[in-house]
Amino acid sequence: MMDIEQVIERSRRLEDLLRQHYHAKGTDLTQLVHSCDNRFPDDVSSKLNEINIIHQKLMTEDGFDIDNYQLFMDLCAECEVELMPRSSRLVWGAAVLLLGGITLAALGFYFYHWQHITL
Repeated sequence: MMDIEQVIERSRRLEDLLRQHYHAKGTDLTQLVHSCDNRFPDDVSSKLNEINIIHQKLMTEDGFDIDNYQLFMDLCAECEVELMPRSSRLVWGAAVLLLGGITLAALGFYFYHWQHITL
């Protein structure tokens, strides 16, 4: 079963990602992809173009039905993951690793020196 609202929402989410993180210019997904397609891999460009074709057909053709709705949703999810900047994940991972390391070092220090600590 196809949900037109989901298709539109996922397309808009991709458009927002392109505008925010890739500074894409344009009014629809086609223009946005073409304005910044040199910034991401070719397979992402082809996936975005495929999503755009389905979105355009859905909006313009009466009675258009997506052959494999789940495949379309999976394709959108893949593109969202590809377009999401990785630097924020790297920064958060480093912060968690650093805080965990400091905490473990402090625990080790107190465990080793606990009998010598006087308050």
